[in-house]
Amino acid sequence: MAPTQQQIYARRRALLLLVLVVVGVLVWNAFSGGSQPQQAGPTSAASVSATASTPASEIVDCQPGVVEVFARIGDKDGEKSSFASGEKPYLWYDITNTGPVDCNFNVGSRVTFFTITSGDETYYSSRDCDRSADQDLVTVLKANSTISSSREGAIWERVRSSGTGCGAEQEPVPSGGASYFLKVEVNGVYSENPVQFLLN
Repeated sequence: MAPTQQQIYARRRALLLLVLVVVGVLVWNAFSGGSQPQQAGPTSAASVSATASTPASEIVDCQPGVVEVFARIGDKDGEKSSFASGEKPYLWYDITNTGPVDCNFNVGSRVTFFTITSGDETYYSSRDCDRSADQDLVTVLKANSTISSSREGAIWERVRSSGTGCGAEQEPVPSGGASYFLKVEVNGVYSENPVQFLLN
């Protein structure tokens, strides 16, 4: 007995419904699989490492206020505050990056100045010296670290500097227990501590 028209429609509807269910399941699996959270892989870990250890090319200039300079005076063996007759003081400085990140700072001789005063009078300024060979020297100051300049580079001849220079040929300053103060400027940052010393 041949199927009636009503039975044919019912079979077609059932087949269509089955196809729709299969297609719906496939679509659901595709979307639910693609929406799973991605795990951090090697690329993500490498990005974090690069951020934690900044390449030298990405180090920026030191921000205002993070650099501190401290004047130092002594001889080739270290600091001292009293100098015998004829003994020439060595001048240098410590510089500290108080910030949380490494930064670039110019510590070159072109931007470094030593000043020696007594009372209200300035007896010596390295600005009066021959500065034709002075240069810039940009260095990386490590975070929360201190470095020292070379103490060999600046020896005071115990003379009064002037527009004609600061060498041994200049007028000697008073000694015999005279008290002086040393200050330093490095790239616009002034030393925190004027250092007192005596010339005998």
